[in-house]
Amino acid sequence: MSLTIRPALRALCITALLAGTTALVGAQIPAQTPAQTRTPEEILRRYTVAIDPGNRIASLEGVRTVGQMEMPAMGVSATITGVQRRPNQMIMTISIAGIGEMKQGFDGTTAWASDPMSGPRILSDAETKQMQDGANFEAMGRDPSLFTKIEAAAETVVDGEAADCVQLTWKSARVTSECYARTNGLMIESRSKQASPQGEIETVTRMYDYKPVGGVLMAHRLQNEMMGATQIITLTEVAVGPVDAKLFELPPEIKALKKP
Repeated sequence: MSLTIRPALRALCITALLAGTTALVGAQIPAQTPAQTRTPEEILRRYTVAIDPGNRIASLEGVRTVGQMEMPAMGVSATITGVQRRPNQMIMTISIAGIGEMKQGFDGTTAWASDPMSGPRILSDAETKQMQDGANFEAMGRDPSLFTKIEAAAETVVDGEAADCVQLTWKSARVTSECYARTNGLMIESRSKQASPQGEIETVTRMYDYKPVGGVLMAHRLQNEMMGATQIITLTEVAVGPVDAKLFELPPEIKALKKP
């Protein structure tokens, strides 16, 4: 792999890390069809019931995912893992042969990243807000208490399926636009601008293949379009249960950056 494509690869992989979370920054909804009949609040309630009919999210202590990430145009294949712990801790890793590991984490206070190309760093304010919102377990079910504003964004069509779309203003001040299938209420697309060291990255994420895990429906395949490239993330393992708090301790190199 040539050194000249490594900055772009890094940006794409960082976006893949963030795609594993529930934090997606909003953009404009395309190709609108006639106005939706459900209110924004009804759309979110319908989604919550669709993925969590037994109210299992409230009792989840942690979630661990393992999957494969493919970037066909760049000939890149990687293993991606993520661990999330209640109430708001997470760590994610992408392992690429010949390059090494790219990591991001949030211990409930500090958001950080480390990779072989740029070394360790504390995340920017915009990146930290993404991590905070994504690490919050209540975001999994789109709890209305997380938002200061919930607005309608009309209706669109995703892969031939009609979808109700909403625009959410989070308490962190981020804005998220999301589309939910009219047939079953599941989230099927988000158009976003992901914060990264290279600036904002326009991203379209589509969710497929929902399966039950611990009584909660979770998407097992994500397709991201950004910077003219496609990422496909296929989860091969998803498990819920207690998670060791030590996993989220700051690495020594990050602790060193925090010292005055």
